[in-house]
Amino acid sequence: MEIKAQQFVTSTRRRVLNDNGQQGMNGVPGIGSTTERHQGRVAQAIFANCTELDNAQLNEIIEWVRLYHR
Repeated sequence: MEIKAQQFVTSTRRRVLNDNGQQGMNGVPGIGSTTERHQGRVAQAIFANCTELDNAQLNEIIEWVRLYHR
């Protein structure tokens, strides 16, 4: 399955990455509030780095994110 930058959207269907996988709210590079830019950088890291990981490694990353979930 091919993951595309356009799939990284918020619950309100706003894109957090532009077409080349860089941070950008609504697909526009560099825009967004401070927290939206942080969210986009996390999405950017996932998009750029998770392709080669196996399910066990992805599960570890999910658990790391859960450390911050309140």
